[in-house]
Amino acid sequence: MPDYFLFTLLLIAALSHAVCHSILKYNKNPLGILGITSIFEIIIFTPLVLTVPLPTPYIWVLIIVSALLHGSYRLLVIYSYNYGDLSFIYPIARGSSSLLLAIISLIYLTDKISLLGFIAIVMVCIGLFLISYSDRLKFNYSAFGLGVLTAIMITTYTLVDGIGVRHSISPYTFLYWMLLLNGTPALLASFLFKNNGLRIINKDLVFIGIAFGILAPLAYGLAVWCMQYLPIAYVSSMRETSIIFATLIGTIILKENTASKRIAPSIFIVAGISLLYFQI
Repeated sequence: MPDYFLFTLLLIAALSHAVCHSILKYNKNPLGILGITSIFEIIIFTPLVLTVPLPTPYIWVLIIVSALLHGSYRLLVIYSYNYGDLSFIYPIARGSSSLLLAIISLIYLTDKISLLGFIAIVMVCIGLFLISYSDRLKFNYSAFGLGVLTAIMITTYTLVDGIGVRHSISPYTFLYWMLLLNGTPALLASFLFKNNGLRIINKDLVFIGIAFGILAPLAYGLAVWCMQYLPIAYVSSMRETSIIFATLIGTIILKENTASKRIAPSIFIVAGISLLYFQI
């Protein structure tokens, strides 16, 4: 598979992911969005799972674990955004997870990461942390803790999914079943609250939920598919270009006055991503 093609797919995944998290942060009913998204994913992926071989017992375990992790992650993201800004929690979560994956890959997995590749991953992580810094804001320990907890969740499901897609009879077997079931926890939660979730919906929310239901599987599905050909830590780190897209969305669309402070960290991230690309 050509490297430039995989790189392009991961950039598309990063953009889709940034859009999804911007929606979750700034919509008043994010749980309702996730509920609609989960229903949409069930409708889309139910016929698709009929086109692939059945998972083996071992892959079934990985699919169920992955679905629980992904569902819990979605709920944790909503909860975290109640305590901090998108521009703070998002970089902490994504940057920490990339660094954790790089260290785990070097110590425990068979993925071979060169010294320059590891340096590139560290550069990306440093850039992501710098982009979340602001000397005008008091350090938010609650938001930081939730960001790190989210990073641990991301690291865990990424490893599970990487193993699942590599050991499945067909990568699409794992991918389709995981995407079918991963929204179940959020779907169940969306029925529990009177003032949030699927009990309060309108046409606009349905439209946003469907859009989210297209972008979210696209964002992660492309990344998992690329894990067949690239080290897991490389895939995770390249996806973190999503923070640059999130910065552009916040600056251009949401009119956040933070662009000047994020130019240097963004360049640092791009430099790390470029170095990483040439190490593939």
